[in-house]
Amino acid sequence: MGEKEVNAESLASDRQQRRFGWLDVSLSAFIVLVITVPTMAIEETWHGYPMIDQQNHLWLAPAFLVVAAFFSGGVLTGYRRPAAAAAHSSAAAAVAVAILLVAAFARRHWLAHEGLPGAVVQLWCFGGVSAISISVAGSQLGRRLALGSR
Repeated sequence: MGEKEVNAESLASDRQQRRFGWLDVSLSAFIVLVITVPTMAIEETWHGYPMIDQQNHLWLAPAFLVVAAFFSGGVLTGYRRPAAAAAHSSAAAAVAVAILLVAAFARRHWLAHEGLPGAVVQLWCFGGVSAISISVAGSQLGRRLALGSR
């Protein structure tokens, strides 16, 4: 292979890495949702009401699974898009958080017929920011793994 062919190949690869990869964002968000939706559904309906409202610490298990899901989604996007790991992982986490918040609002409004107190909105905002931060942290591990294997 000549030098021009190698340069053209690396240019095409660099261009593809810089382009925003919605497939990678979608894949990561899908993996996060596959883990978090059933976990949160079980947590919300454990013995008739949410685990966090009960007198034990069982709610820590689903909380850990949700954190692990966002971290894993970040690792995946960081590994697949090391050049823009943080951007892709934060986009994937934001998509997943938006879907989870819409589902939580719909459940509260139409199924549980509950209002939306300010404290709940604050918790949702804190959870959304935390989820995106955890995903970005995971993306840095994925980036490091990707660059180390190349």
